[in-house]
Amino acid sequence: MSKTILKSVLVAAATLPLGSAVVADGHARTDLVIADLGQPETNPWVINRHRFERCVASALAVDLKEFDDQNSEEQHVAQAESIIASQPDGLVFNPLTSPAGIQVARLLEANDIPGVAVGRLVVSNYDTDYEGEDFIAQVTQNNTTWGEAIGQTTVDLGHKKVAMIWNQKGVTSAEEIWDGVRSVLDQHGDVELIAEAWDRLNRENGQKYAEQFIARFAPGEIDAIIVLGAVAGLGSQFAVDQAGRDDIAIITTDIDEQVAQFIKDGKLDFSIGGHWMVGGFGLIQLYDYLHGHPVEDTQPLFSLIPVTAANVDTYANGLLQGCILSDDDIRSLSRVHNPDADLPGFIDNFSKNWEDFVQ
Repeated sequence: MSKTILKSVLVAAATLPLGSAVVADGHARTDLVIADLGQPETNPWVINRHRFERCVASALAVDLKEFDDQNSEEQHVAQAESIIASQPDGLVFNPLTSPAGIQVARLLEANDIPGVAVGRLVVSNYDTDYEGEDFIAQVTQNNTTWGEAIGQTTVDLGHKKVAMIWNQKGVTSAEEIWDGVRSVLDQHGDVELIAEAWDRLNRENGQKYAEQFIARFAPGEIDAIIVLGAVAGLGSQFAVDQAGRDDIAIITTDIDEQVAQFIKDGKLDFSIGGHWMVGGFGLIQLYDYLHGHPVEDTQPLFSLIPVTAANVDTYANGLLQGCILSDDDIRSLSRVHNPDADLPGFIDNFSKNWEDFVQ
């Protein structure tokens, strides 16, 4: 992103432009060790989250240690216990489920290590649902508008008989996203939800449940499958292709180069993404906290970016390449380096006006 472009973002998100007030380098710690706990790099969200978070860590001179939970609740908690035992300065984590996230938060409190959740929620509303001092914030996405965008796209594309494949129950974020989808579908009496599948999201399950829907519903009885997550979505798309069921559309979430190409080729109608940036933003928030800056917003929300054939090239070229933000851009979002930085304001402004800033 160019300096001129980022300045325009920051003018809207803060009171002063980029670089207006930068502290001496000596005020910033260069010895911080921050751990990151999440899922393995088997889906676009994790890959892109790590890519951006590493850029942020490099810009802030943070030693970032990455750990994955092998998509297991038990391993998520076990890894957290091992990480906490090593006494890092802080922890950024994407909870596999809300119950697992609560256990990680308890570990943080018991060991006086500050941590920030990114992506999935630990609790639905931090300010009303959580009491503690060391689990300091959850930097996440607007799950309601995410779901509403999926639901509205389904309606706009004219789909009437819809099935869904979703994350297993107990994942608060996934349940909130689905509530957003249903809130839109329920406003349209001619749209019918004909089947649901709640399970772990992977390519195999995406393919398996799509195959079940294909066997169960003849042409004319189903016209779309909404799938949470591109890995499962691509599995569903494979099942549809293998069965020759071009009457069934796949609507999914998350975007990498393959998903972008499928949208270009007309194999996928729609996806939605960009929320992987919360990893880097959460790291900035934790970095500032470790320098003595209080948390200004305990639950900043990133509004997801809908992607169709009309804007897929802009998204792929602008957000799927490199670091997105330069080192100076990243530091300008930290109150350690720019006392007038407004990270929550930047998150909101960038996510809602992203095309203005990547072209």
